[in-house]
Amino acid sequence: MENRRNPIRRRVLIAFVAVLAAAVAVPATAAASTLQARITSALTAHGFAGATTAVSVVDLSTATSLYERNSETQLLPASNEKLVTSSTALARWGATFRFRTELFTNGTLAGDGVYTGNLFLKGFGDPSLSTTAYQSHVLHLRTSRLSDFVTALRNAGVKKIVGRVVGDDSYFDTVRAVSSWKPGMTSDCGPLSALSLNEGASAAGARVGDPPQYVAAQLTALLRKAGIPVSGRPTVWVTPATARLSYIERSAPLSRLLAAMNKPSDNFFAEMLTKGLGASFGGGGTTARGVAVERAFLISRGIAGATFRLTDGSGLSYADHMTTFDITTLLAAMSRRPDWPVLWSSLSVAGVDGTLAHRMRGTAAQKNLHGKTGSLTVASSLSGYVTSANGEWLAFSMFMNSRVVDMTAAHAAQDAIGVALARSQPGGNVVWSPSPAPGAN
Repeated sequence: MENRRNPIRRRVLIAFVAVLAAAVAVPATAAASTLQARITSALTAHGFAGATTAVSVVDLSTATSLYERNSETQLLPASNEKLVTSSTALARWGATFRFRTELFTNGTLAGDGVYTGNLFLKGFGDPSLSTTAYQSHVLHLRTSRLSDFVTALRNAGVKKIVGRVVGDDSYFDTVRAVSSWKPGMTSDCGPLSALSLNEGASAAGARVGDPPQYVAAQLTALLRKAGIPVSGRPTVWVTPATARLSYIERSAPLSRLLAAMNKPSDNFFAEMLTKGLGASFGGGGTTARGVAVERAFLISRGIAGATFRLTDGSGLSYADHMTTFDITTLLAAMSRRPDWPVLWSSLSVAGVDGTLAHRMRGTAAQKNLHGKTGSLTVASSLSGYVTSANGEWLAFSMFMNSRVVDMTAAHAAQDAIGVALARSQPGGNVVWSPSPAPGAN
């Protein structure tokens, strides 16, 4: 949850953001002028010096702006929008938050191990509920497992079930995609449901049509495979109020889920978190309610509501618009939080992992720059943090939009700028440094 108990710290944060907003007018030093020339040169050399390219660079250590280009122009952020989702989730839930999936019963267990009644599996938006194989081969994360429900029932003495497994996804609405997505976008994100398994993918890799039905069917199959016969067919229904809570399966902490989302740029995780934010803090498990929570969070960080439009949590929508100034303002605000290292470490590291694993290798940015990439046919983006050659912390954001973006050229320009930032020595009076400082990768 967001810390509301320290008004002094809140005033300091607001003042810091205000300084950044005013810093655009700060005269450039000689070192900053050289950096500005290098950034402009990189954009020009790769064909991104036009009106639909925006760049913003802020020196967090000295609270000064180092570079602004169309920084208040609203453009498509693509997956840089996941920075908004991540930041809101971290602030509202906290790094240690775990999603839950609950098992309810409404029957009786006889002494011979025969359970007579139904099993209700109720989901609460866990994006990571999965099989052991999926965790090993896709998520690369140890988190909530469907097989743990089988273990829990066996430990309770259940040997046979005279009844059925019921999937309950009533915590969210039943809209499986985002209305503003273009046709075909569902191939980039599994069907959204409060009860989902393996990100909505079947064993064959196809998208499942009815996520809660699929989860109920898979649990039924696992029970039977474990030697616990189930007499009835799996189905979907709402858990009765009279049912008894028998077991809770919890996900990995949010801190680890954010890394699983941001490093590979997982759209399903982002959209599930957005609906979850709506259910937890916005009055309903819908995309619109979740986006409203994210919007309110941005405004609370000093970002003007008129400068951005959000319609989803992943950035797949072409209806999303933000400015690079918005992003650097958000990154600056998050850097002042004690849980900032969680956000910082969730981002891809240049030349090391995630979507930046093969970029900026052998440069000053390798193992230094932490960023969130974004890619659509019409947009390429990169935003994040990097330390300069003289140890100052910089926040940056780059949006490149076009009818069709040349991704090779866009990445080359972004990488050149990232390296230039890592090699820069902007100077100035240090007014801030991270505490606790993130560890080296």
